Amino acid sequence: MPNNKTILIVEDDKSIAEALQLKLQVSKFNVLLATNGEQALNMVKKEKLDLILLDIIIPKMNGFDFLETIKKDPKLKDIKVIIMSNLGQEMDIEHGKSLGAVDYLVKSDCDIGDIAKKIDSLLA
Repeated sequence: MPNNKTILIVEDDKSIAEALQLKLQVSKFNVLLATNGEQALNMVKKEKLDLILLDIIIPKMNGFDFLETIKKDPKLKDIKVIIMSNLGQEMDIEHGKSLGAVDYLVKSDCDIGDIAKKIDSLLA
């Protein structure tokens, strides 16, 4: 039974994006993929999203700029965003959370199962 929650994965690493997509589809989420910031911004404006899984180092508009842009938009600011990045510096984590991310995951510190559980609990 689908739960009708839609997640946008913004990730330019195809293998990571596809692995996450598969894992989340098994959990019955609708999953959309964007490989760069501009594409993600266009999708956010068109789709009704429940959550965005956001990489920081992406082409055309980095994740921090993307996050700042959607959080300034009254129609988009309530979408939950989890940053998922290889940038694990305390400074980056604080910056992401200060821009409005509900969580910040360092890719090397978590596996896809952990990420799926976190999303399940956030959207429950």
